[in-house]
Amino acid sequence: MENNRINKRFIKLRAWFLTLLTPAFASTSIAALFVWSHLARIGQTGLFFDSISFSSLFSYLMVFASVSMLLFCIVLFMPSLLTGLFISNYQGESSLRNELTENNIKIVLLTSLLSTLIFFGYFFLIHHAGKEEAQNVSLQLGTIWLCSFVLSLWFNGPITYRQISAAGKWKKIKKILSMHVLQPMLFSLTACIYIFPLELFLRTLEFPDGTNEMWQALSVIALSIFLIIFSLIPGVVFLRLRTRTSLLNQVTVTGGIMAGILFIIFTFVHMVPALILTMFLKTSGIMDLTPHIYGVPTASYPAEYFRDSAWQGVRSSDEKYYLLKAVKIYSLGDIRLICPLNIIQSYKDSLQYQLLDTDYDDSVRGKLQDAVSQCRRVKSQELLTLEKLPQVETKK
Repeated sequence: MENNRINKRFIKLRAWFLTLLTPAFASTSIAALFVWSHLARIGQTGLFFDSISFSSLFSYLMVFASVSMLLFCIVLFMPSLLTGLFISNYQGESSLRNELTENNIKIVLLTSLLSTLIFFGYFFLIHHAGKEEAQNVSLQLGTIWLCSFVLSLWFNGPITYRQISAAGKWKKIKKILSMHVLQPMLFSLTACIYIFPLELFLRTLEFPDGTNEMWQALSVIALSIFLIIFSLIPGVVFLRLRTRTSLLNQVTVTGGIMAGILFIIFTFVHMVPALILTMFLKTSGIMDLTPHIYGVPTASYPAEYFRDSAWQGVRSSDEKYYLLKAVKIYSLGDIRLICPLNIIQSYKDSLQYQLLDTDYDDSVRGKLQDAVSQCRRVKSQELLTLEKLPQVETKK
């Protein structure tokens, strides 16, 4: 009897312990993974255990890590989320509702793919024509809406005809405007919003020397189509589950698919994890690539410590401080890793990528680690920070 009571208490205590431990462990692991990934990228993993603490990880770093992931997912999957919002849930018979949903999914997908061809096609036509004029955005947006309008008539025209065949005049007009004017306009808006996630991937895309313009154009279009199709999948799944299961299951399945798609994108575009990591580092304050003047006490560090030609430094007038123009590539706990200004360009270059070329990724990361080898570790309590050097007063 006594053993049974002890076993029951042990089971309860274990349940409470696991309830408290699991969220803390997961949150701490996420934050630790982000910090470790940054130090691994810059080749300074030895700083991890010197600067990390459980309190710093659990208190705020895991929040910034989660927010960074969430913001990236919102940008990447925003068109997909809007698709689920813009496609109305028809309240009629189930067969017609399912047909409308499938047709609208096709319209959104085809409109988004056509918008890519319209934007890039217009750009390349202007470029090869040798004209310097700005792109006519109104013309491009109007063309995208026209494509969506034609697709709407093609797919949903027969359905609209069946719905309004026995309706009154004003109801017919209202239905036609809603189905074939307003809805295509919303689908065109969804297609245009793809500009934002595409910009994240295209601005750091590099091509090997000697790559001709036609191959570059085809690569950009292929990457855009790949991203559009994969980022639209969660919205499609959500729409198809909308009338078949509970909201909790819809969110769970859709979230799992988003995670799977992110993994696939990570595999093909290695820049994406580095981009999320950079967002985390900047928002949390672990990295600050804005140049400042840092004062380091001369009594604590030898002159050889900052003798490299990359450092832009002078001694203070009282000879007690090295005044260095530098940036912080790592700042956590009691550790500050300050670097010469050339690290800024090296870090930007490390975010560039070439499609399916892991050697290029290794090359730019190796150059970053070489640049970081010029950085110097100092203690936080010894470091003075100035926005700029004060002006020297002249005697009158």
